[in-house]
Amino acid sequence: MSRIPFHTRVATAAALVTAVVLPLTSSTTASAAVPAGVQQAQSPVQAADTPSTSAIKNGGYVQINWIPPFNVGKYDWVGLYKQDPGVIGLNNYVDWQWAYGNGTSYVTGVPAVSGDYWTAYISYDYSSGQYRIVSSSHDHIN
Repeated sequence: MSRIPFHTRVATAAALVTAVVLPLTSSTTASAAVPAGVQQAQSPVQAADTPSTSAIKNGGYVQINWIPPFNVGKYDWVGLYKQDPGVIGLNNYVDWQWAYGNGTSYVTGVPAVSGDYWTAYISYDYSSGQYRIVSSSHDHIN
């Protein structure tokens, strides 16, 4: 049997501890707030792997598409807006969907009328106790 050098074992153990412990560091005791009553923070969170969102026409309705971050939060959601959510506020959406456990697209009940739409990926920030826009997109649907 070959011996594994001590520094290799330490580095491997540190990587394993990081992979196992870090996802458990966020609190799981926060209650799920309905997006209509969210508190908006003033500045967006900067994630290491920033998600993206978009709006397209699917049949006669607007569809929200999103690419989630590596670690989707239990209370992350996506919203559809008729104006920039960073300006009008997170609770002024026209439709929304939880991101956690719901795939990466959602056909809304909003008729796909030609015009401008904004989508946003919103995440709950446990340290501030508020929802924050992680990313947003401005799309035009014909």
